Amino acid sequence: MPEVKSPKRNSAGSSSILNGENMTLNNFSVDMTERSTQKTIKRIFFSVWPALAVLFLSLIIASFFAQFTFVAGLESVWKILLRFLRFLLILILPLPLLPRACGIMQHLLNRRRLRLIQIREERHQTLNLWQNWLIRPFQGIGLSMLIATKLIALLQISATSPLDSSIILPPAQFNSGRFVTATVIAIMTSILLSFFWSLDDLGIRHHNERTGEVKMIGKYIGVLLPILFGFYGMFSLFKSHEHLLAIQYIAQMAVVLYPPFLVMTVFHALYIEKYEILILKKLKVAPQNVRIEDQERHLTDH
Repeated sequence: MPEVKSPKRNSAGSSSILNGENMTLNNFSVDMTERSTQKTIKRIFFSVWPALAVLFLSLIIASFFAQFTFVAGLESVWKILLRFLRFLLILILPLPLLPRACGIMQHLLNRRRLRLIQIREERHQTLNLWQNWLIRPFQGIGLSMLIATKLIALLQISATSPLDSSIILPPAQFNSGRFVTATVIAIMTSILLSFFWSLDDLGIRHHNERTGEVKMIGKYIGVLLPILFGFYGMFSLFKSHEHLLAIQYIAQMAVVLYPPFLVMTVFHALYIEKYEILILKKLKVAPQNVRIEDQERHLTDH
């Protein structure tokens, strides 16, 4: 029988096929990356549009109608934008310090029979627009006002003359001391809020191993008290002014601070999504999970 020769492999053809497959995979990977980037950009823009709307209205009113947010005239355009960017950078730049802050705070929270645990059912996997557009920005505004009033109270102790409300209102010219003070207040507010928001977003709870009780950490301290005491403390600093004028000043401060705090909540959510595992590791969250049904049963038995 004649010998049947097997066809020789075409090495050039195989190489071209492999190169074509690699190019297809690379193109697919690039396409998926571009789609993911576009999706993230659309998500960020949709989440921050109320901040952009407030910022745009502030520019229009201050430029053409009346003094608003403590500036007026056409020069208010660059002043308002610069102020917004300055506050925003001061608020979001401390975000990389969040894991270190969690590592420090876990020593206070994980002690004796009290342990930090994660309840998966309580974890927030998506942006809560109601929370990010209203609750958390005003939570940040209230906390910053609360820290400011406490700092002013400390300064009042060492001051030779009484401090009036002019120390709160923006100065006509740049003041390095006021800038440093505002920066310190913003950084402290950013770190505190990021820490408490992280516990809430990741479903972190305090578990008493002896009684089985599960508690939320700073739920009302982190939400209600800063808003109430912050605005009330700021209002008390304007006691020498008419009530209506004091309310006007506080409202203007809220309008100034609302856009950067809202954008901060969005960046915080994106940061938590990316570094969730690292934050859980720094908090030394216990591996066991306590289900909501078990917690409800514990409350019913008691």
